[in-house]
Amino acid sequence: MKKFAALLLVLAMVLSLVPMATAEEPIIIRYGTHWTAGWNPNEIDPATGTYTMTDEADRQLRLKAEEAVLQKHNVKIEHVQYAQDVRSELVLSVLAGNPCCEIARMWNGSESTVLAQNVLQPLDDYAYIFEGADWMWPTAVYGHNYFLNANVAFTQYFPLVVNLTMLEAIPALKEADGSTLYPMELLERGQWTWSNFKDYLGKVHAFYGNTPSPEGAANPTIVAYEIDYRQSGLSAMFANGGGIYGDTGLIANSEESIAGVAFLRELMELGYAKDPGTYNGWEPLWCEPGYDWGRGAAVFADCHSWGVKGEGDHLTERGESYAIMPWPAADRLVSVAADGTVTYDPAYQQVISVGDIDGVLKGISPEMTKLALECYRTYWETYYIEQAKQAGAEIASMDEYKAAVAKDQANKFGVDINKLVVIDGVEHDVGAQVLNAWIFNSENCIPNNVAGNLGLTLTWEHTIAKGLMGVEAMPAYEVAIEARKSLFDDVLAETAAILGTDELNDNQAPVITVTGTIIVPVGDDLSAVAWENHFSAEDGFDGVMDPALAAIDVTGVDTATAGAYKAKATFTDKSENAGTAEIDVIVYDPANTVAPTLTVVDELPTIAMDADASAIDWTTYVAEAKDASGLDLKALVVADVSVLDTSMPDLYPVTLTVTDYAGNTASVEIEVEVVVE
Repeated sequence: MKKFAALLLVLAMVLSLVPMATAEEPIIIRYGTHWTAGWNPNEIDPATGTYTMTDEADRQLRLKAEEAVLQKHNVKIEHVQYAQDVRSELVLSVLAGNPCCEIARMWNGSESTVLAQNVLQPLDDYAYIFEGADWMWPTAVYGHNYFLNANVAFTQYFPLVVNLTMLEAIPALKEADGSTLYPMELLERGQWTWSNFKDYLGKVHAFYGNTPSPEGAANPTIVAYEIDYRQSGLSAMFANGGGIYGDTGLIANSEESIAGVAFLRELMELGYAKDPGTYNGWEPLWCEPGYDWGRGAAVFADCHSWGVKGEGDHLTERGESYAIMPWPAADRLVSVAADGTVTYDPAYQQVISVGDIDGVLKGISPEMTKLALECYRTYWETYYIEQAKQAGAEIASMDEYKAAVAKDQANKFGVDINKLVVIDGVEHDVGAQVLNAWIFNSENCIPNNVAGNLGLTLTWEHTIAKGLMGVEAMPAYEVAIEARKSLFDDVLAETAAILGTDELNDNQAPVITVTGTIIVPVGDDLSAVAWENHFSAEDGFDGVMDPALAAIDVTGVDTATAGAYKAKATFTDKSENAGTAEIDVIVYDPANTVAPTLTVVDELPTIAMDADASAIDWTTYVAEAKDASGLDLKALVVADVSVLDTSMPDLYPVTLTVTDYAGNTASVEIEVEVVVE
């Protein structure tokens, strides 16, 4: 026994001399964003000690996604917040040879600028990583895949909504058994096509076209289909295999796109589709079709997706129900076999604009790029699979995701998936049709419209305004797109040329910081002003710029008249990017001897106990402070707080004083209250 114990002791000593194997330290993958507070599940607000993510369910999903990445790839996700605008942050970090992150998130609207800086890697060689995950792999641009998508869309930006209850009142839509022929039934039969949609809208228009609209509606009578012509025009183009930009480049001028807009024009000329008016002669009243649909002034409408539930609630309150439909297909893209099997050509698509998007910066090694992309897929697939579990559905892959959460998502939009209609004692499960239409639509919501990411959307919107709405008297869309095609071509050609080089492109203007206000007496010569003391400028590529390079514009300053004016300082960098900042210029009357006016507000704000008296904004106590010329002096008000004690609740006298630019003063004593909050 002693011998055995001795052997154990020796063995223990030997083991103590052998280093214990340790798990390999996780690799860090940085995910850059402009807002980590809503992105990082572990971020704590130092002021409150609570998580910055306020949606706890979403936070838990992200935690599980990060854990999956750690377990599968031994990678820890580190969320990085950009220190400045993403359009500057990314290019400057790549220029410095130190990319700020492996995965860079770009908010919608910045992508075209970032892409034109030539800082993103083409990811074509990594396409295999995303096999079976087409939703993560948006349309190629300029012949390459630069972008990644993490958003799973269930409906369009402006989906086609329909009031089912209003349809039920139309005799022309009744079937032989007395039931209503809903759009969902046409979809199931393979008859949800342009020709049938036109016929359907015609019956709706014939029934409601002379019925006065509810109060507040844009159109005087109920509209069969109230449109935002930009959204419905784009939907029609995609429903015919067209669009703005596709794999081959610009397709806004394709036969398919032109035919789509022509079909919408036909609906408008027939009076079946109407717009609600415009703000400025061409831009549709924002969200008005959805509002009118909610009022009961439209049967079909292009409703803003974030407002479907809210507007739909108005229908629900009236005892009405509604559905979301895919935009109908061009007739040529649908076929129905003898056995009733419906086949849609892949060219038939719903328009799904790609919003915030991700990419990989140049300067990241191939090994790290591959790993980052693998983690990206793991992260987001886990996120959505876990989201399905939250909704009560156990799924193993993203292939099952949309069907699994269909009811949950449909309920979030308020569509009536439980609708039952009883006719002659027979129940008709209309809700099942509503759900099937929802599933069909959502499964066809694949990111396919990158026009916004390339900076083409506004140009196209102006084009369809001219070609469809008659702005500037252009007779047709095909005329407008032909006349304006060079505007698209110029943007695309410029970026394509940049991407064809290895050089980074400086497309950011210098940043100008204004450091003071110019104050001069009436009649002063502005050429004598030391402007360089009142601003500085820095450029990402050129560095700190010489103030002498600034072009000063004082055309808006009248030194003969006292007043507040704006001068402009413009810096142009070596790449011809120009940045302009306004500088405040005060012109005062030095001969003025009249004391300024100083009045306080009727209800003086209270002061919280223990507040920092030096940090109090005394301008909130001032109603008006002006000199004899009318110059606003609020910013010059100072307070004598020598007797103010914020540690003790009580009433205290405080003297407010203002001195104008000529040296005249005015004072007023107020009584402020320190309170316990």
